[in-house]
Amino acid sequence: MTQTTLLGVDVGTTGVRAAVFDVRGGVVAQATEACPYQAPAAGWAEADPQAWWKAACAVIGRVGLQARLAHVAAVGVTGQAPTLVPIDANGSAIRRAILWLDVRAHAEARAIDAALGPGGAEAIGGNRMHAYYLGAKVAWLRAHERDVVDRAALFLQSHAFIVLRLTGEATCDLSTAMLCTPLFDARARAWSEAGARAVGIPARLLPRTAAAHDVVGAVTSAAAAATGLREGTPVVAGGGDFAASALGAGVIDEGEACLMLGTAGNLLMPMETARFDARLINSHHVGCDRWLSLGGTLCGAALEWFRGACAPGVAWDTLETEASAVDTHALADLMILPYFQGERTPIWDERARGVISGIDRTHQRGHLYRALLEGIALGFRHCLAVAEENGARFGRVVAANGAGKSALFRQVLADALGLPLTWSDAADGGGATLVGAALLAGIGAGVLAGAPVARTWRADRDRSTIARHVPEPLAHARLCDVFSRRQVLYAAMRPRAPARAEAST
Repeated sequence: MTQTTLLGVDVGTTGVRAAVFDVRGGVVAQATEACPYQAPAAGWAEADPQAWWKAACAVIGRVGLQARLAHVAAVGVTGQAPTLVPIDANGSAIRRAILWLDVRAHAEARAIDAALGPGGAEAIGGNRMHAYYLGAKVAWLRAHERDVVDRAALFLQSHAFIVLRLTGEATCDLSTAMLCTPLFDARARAWSEAGARAVGIPARLLPRTAAAHDVVGAVTSAAAAATGLREGTPVVAGGGDFAASALGAGVIDEGEACLMLGTAGNLLMPMETARFDARLINSHHVGCDRWLSLGGTLCGAALEWFRGACAPGVAWDTLETEASAVDTHALADLMILPYFQGERTPIWDERARGVISGIDRTHQRGHLYRALLEGIALGFRHCLAVAEENGARFGRVVAANGAGKSALFRQVLADALGLPLTWSDAADGGGATLVGAALLAGIGAGVLAGAPVARTWRADRDRSTIARHVPEPLAHARLCDVFSRRQVLYAAMRPRAPARAEAST
């Protein structure tokens, strides 16, 4: 009997991954290919889309050595967002992609804000105008590389570029369209002519929209030859890695949240109604008709910085052991603000910088590492507090992806948020993002009944490895105090932060 499987592919910030799952969520095969980005100037982040495609072909080929790709019922692709990929009429990328963490477009964001008037961007897309969003990145391209805009046929995002390569079809799902502020009208769920005028581009440069689980095409003969997939295999539109992580973790209803702990950290909060607060990032869920509010900060990137700067060559387990042994009383005055590339939610301050405060000669590497974990966790707490101001109430949090493998970090997160926390990543790999990509494929192909299946997949997959954490009252009280002092520290340091020089070509 033929075993039906589903393929998930994820275009991450530092690499491309693929995994084949059976219809119960078990991992059949998986592979990863490093695909680093470049930082040609301060605040810039770029990558070669063609390198993503080569990496995708490589990882799909490698999983095909362990799982018969002829049995794949459908393919789902997810990716980092918002990321700008300009393509020409032949579907080729005509410059390096400008990634989500690229913040060069501050001047353009301010100009768009002025063109739309006070609150104009928020009225269209539910989000404030900022260099993070795709509209500002497009405006920067128009101002500094007009020839690229003139040659462009469409602007795609990271996962959509891979879908294009697989199928020849160009689309944009709702989760990533929402991050195109002010180009997308959130309430109408359609591209905004007013937003396009403010950015200075024709709306024809924006691809057709689709639900993330909609089948938008099939694997072409050329893509089949490049990947080993069966020609004609259905491919869904896919979506942002953040939303796919929430789906993969089984977080689809209001009252629950997902912590995506990758290069970026995202606190993902499904909402039944469009309660947009521009201090957060407002998007759409995937696989279901829910809105999604996000709190975003650096996570894995901050931890990688620490290891590179303070513990080169040291194993993560060693750092965790050292931090776990720390007497928290010794952290009385030690705080780290992990604003290493400005900060997004909820302060939206590109001038913010990282701060280590209260250090003395008794502090060792373990103290600093633990203070960094707490600094990241309290960033999520700040975002949770904003959601609670708007009436949201949460009963549980599910942690997902790489940094969630740390038992210490999970406990720090539970203590900072004051909520019970479950880790959803399985010991057999895959990760919540790839699980979400495969779920979208299964829903779109009719192999899976719908988004609630994600909870069954998680239960089956994590039965032997699930980890649960509850907040420790004394630790929660201490971190509440640290959080209050953190606000004072940020306010005191902000006026001294250097203004970022405007980038130029």
